[in-house]
Amino acid sequence: MTYVCIKCRVNWVCGESSEEISGGLCEECIGEYIREKQRSKGHHDCFMRNTEICTEDCCSYWDNCNSRFLKGEK
Repeated sequence: MTYVCIKCRVNWVCGESSEEISGGLCEECIGEYIREKQRSKGHHDCFMRNTEICTEDCCSYWDNCNSRFLKGEK
């Protein structure tokens, strides 16, 4: 399926390419959105900027942010 970012209008394909189009946020816009949410809640705006597993385990986005480090641990 082809996706179009509803904010910046960038296109990307997920899975097999098709004529179907869906909307959502691209990876960059998702990062910006979540970092703004982190700032508004008084947290560090660090989503997806970490180089190792984050110690801020009370953060609402911890699972998504650290998923690339945890894939091999299941």
